[in-house]
Amino acid sequence: MTTAAASPTLFRRLLLAVGVIVIIFASGSLLNNLFFAEKPLPIDFAEYWAAGHLNAAGADPYSGPNVRAVQREIGLEDIDTAIMMWNPPWTLSLVMPIGAMHPRTAYGVWMLVNLALVGVAAVLFWRGFGGLPRFRGLAILIALSFGPTVFLIGAAQITAFVLFGLAGFLYFARNDRPLCAGICVAFTAIKPHLLVLFAVWLLLEATRSAFGRWVVVGGLLVGVFMSVPPGLANPAVWKQYIEATTGPSSADHRHVSEWTPPLIGWWLRQMVPGQPFAVQWLPMAIAVPGFVAWWFVNRKQPPQWEERLPWVVGASLVVAPYGAYAYDLVLLLVPVLATAVHLTRFPNRRVCVIGLVFLFCVNAAILAMMLAQLKSPVYVWATPVTLCGCAILFRLTTPEVPQSLARCG
Repeated sequence: MTTAAASPTLFRRLLLAVGVIVIIFASGSLLNNLFFAEKPLPIDFAEYWAAGHLNAAGADPYSGPNVRAVQREIGLEDIDTAIMMWNPPWTLSLVMPIGAMHPRTAYGVWMLVNLALVGVAAVLFWRGFGGLPRFRGLAILIALSFGPTVFLIGAAQITAFVLFGLAGFLYFARNDRPLCAGICVAFTAIKPHLLVLFAVWLLLEATRSAFGRWVVVGGLLVGVFMSVPPGLANPAVWKQYIEATTGPSSADHRHVSEWTPPLIGWWLRQMVPGQPFAVQWLPMAIAVPGFVAWWFVNRKQPPQWEERLPWVVGASLVVAPYGAYAYDLVLLLVPVLATAVHLTRFPNRRVCVIGLVFLFCVNAAILAMMLAQLKSPVYVWATPVTLCGCAILFRLTTPEVPQSLARCG
């Protein structure tokens, strides 16, 4: 009996030892590729490193010639134009520290930070949506294997900070800590064009509750604080940002109006003679007043952050005026993880299988398109399809309210 009891224990110890060895080798390989491999740096990382490097030195981080010269110095000699950082100046507080490092060291640190942010955000979302603690590992697995996450990590983009901001907001909102929620909200302002409806929602909630006002106050305080270091290093940074974003393209950089994002607004623009950039803003121009009207109709109800956040974030991505590239779609983890929590709270084997197949198909399609190197506009399907799939899965597993209780209500 003692020998039989010892066998499973020995097996588990051997399995754990093998797992530890695999993790050590995998981590060593990862660290070698990040810090020591002689590979070209991703161009999106070069955009953030160059901007941080220039601003820390007191130079214009929004100047096409400046950025192009720095990016050529770090090995990006084949690019036709500078890869510009168009994020607002407060973002420089995040990228100035990496701009002060050697490019290869900065890249390794940046990637590890991004991976950590995605993992932490997954756990915060799981807790914020009220997921069962024993399934938290599932949240990390879903987040790290999500198609847009692969894009995010591969491109060394910055959207992980935005994802973390949303996750922190939800977690602290659930725990009734509005100031902390507002501090996290500030990170979503790194890419404000992706979350317009979310920002409108917060402002509307600030008009009717102390909670909403403290969220806005927390966000503003952090925004002001993050604007100080870039301004001290480069007092003209705001002027330079405004001139760059309102000016035309040049031989050294392309304006956002020349981007080709996977957005409904961009496809509408292609149908209009002359393709005016203003057409790209039409979905947002329609969605904002519609959202405000919806809020006023439902203003007597509590905000219901957990129930509504996934759909507000998803709708914001659908109507974004620019950007929302494949790596930005990592924000779709908000509805995806909300759906996963819902399926674990109201388990239905058939629906769970449908959900797994749906997520696999979405990931497979995105990764197949990535490997085929298809152009960005064809990813326009990803956001509406993901949202519709999540909504259907919610509907299939939402408990029915007994008619007797409904009549009493």
